[in-house]
Amino acid sequence: MLTGFQFSRARPGTRKAMLDVLCRHLPMVRLRVSLAAAFALAVAACTGDIVDPEGDPLEAAMRAFDTNVSPTLQTKCASCHTSTENPQFMRPDPTLRDGILSFNMGGLVNLMDPVSSRLAVFTSSQAHGMVGVNYTPAEAAQVTAWIELEALAGGIVPEPVVETAKITPIVGANEVDLTTIGLTGSKLTFDFQPLATGMYLSRIQVNASTGGVRLVHPLFVVWDAQAPIPDPIDRFSDIDLTVAELTTSQVGGGTAVFVDIPPQGQLSLHFKTATFANGMPPSDGGGITGGGCKAVPLFTSAARPQLGTCAGTCHAGTNAAARAATDMSKLADDLLQPDACAQILSRVSKLNPDQSSIIVSVDPAVTNVHPYYKVPAAQFANFRAQMLMWINAEAAP
Repeated sequence: MLTGFQFSRARPGTRKAMLDVLCRHLPMVRLRVSLAAAFALAVAACTGDIVDPEGDPLEAAMRAFDTNVSPTLQTKCASCHTSTENPQFMRPDPTLRDGILSFNMGGLVNLMDPVSSRLAVFTSSQAHGMVGVNYTPAEAAQVTAWIELEALAGGIVPEPVVETAKITPIVGANEVDLTTIGLTGSKLTFDFQPLATGMYLSRIQVNASTGGVRLVHPLFVVWDAQAPIPDPIDRFSDIDLTVAELTTSQVGGGTAVFVDIPPQGQLSLHFKTATFANGMPPSDGGGITGGGCKAVPLFTSAARPQLGTCAGTCHAGTNAAARAATDMSKLADDLLQPDACAQILSRVSKLNPDQSSIIVSVDPAVTNVHPYYKVPAAQFANFRAQMLMWINAEAAP
């Protein structure tokens, strides 16, 4: 899940600079540039292994599959998906690449939205990890990169994506200046805490300057040297956030836990759309569209009782900072349980339920995360079980 380009605003500069950007990012995952521009620039300047000198996207896709994808599939998928009762997508038809593209009428790959392809997403999820071997984030990125090239070869032209400059986060408060993508004076801010094998981001907010902002589908990317590691669960994929000028709004649930990535890596942000509000009516102080619960009764019976202390102590009272981080103000109202559930749903990972920040942040065994309150150790197993009961119901097809 990575990178796109909006040269007119996100990457101002010379033609050579644009060529350099394209060539550097073609092997990555979220290839977002017009088909004509991709052909013209690739033919003119790219000499790497992914795009061939003739600019043939089909050859590029085939090479990416053979070089970057097939070895992972043979190592991690073949033993379960060749001749067993599991889906047998590892059987050539007539080649392995053809078989995977056509398997279950394209059920493993989504050329219209490569980042959502099941071959990359499900095989990186907790659900798959319980029965098989998961991809690493880098392997998942390579699979999605290949599907992006297949889409390009098929003439499918995705929308452009805007990317920010990389920053090196420091412990405590950080900001990403959105001026570099044309939103002068606006910033995305967050608090950062390194973990033993990852990062914890909290209080993720947008501070809008003159003109306000509208941000669609923000994606965090961690950089291991020059290798991008996009958020493997794409947790903010449904976000469409409009923030009125000179106001602040939280992004989703306001937190993100990244695991199995370098704690000292750099960060960048990518958006499907990043514009001024342009007269569109913003919600009061900013807001998030969409996203409701489907398991409200289970939330009320299983999850709500577990959150009473958090709500009563900080998140439903007069502590403005706590409510901004996670709003539980509707938790106690029996008539507002759909809304209360939606408030907490933004703190949930459906692909990796036990990595949901609503669980991780109050785990007494996890240090340096949410220092204000931890569920007592003797009660945490029950807390986790009850929360997972609801989260798994939300994650079910």
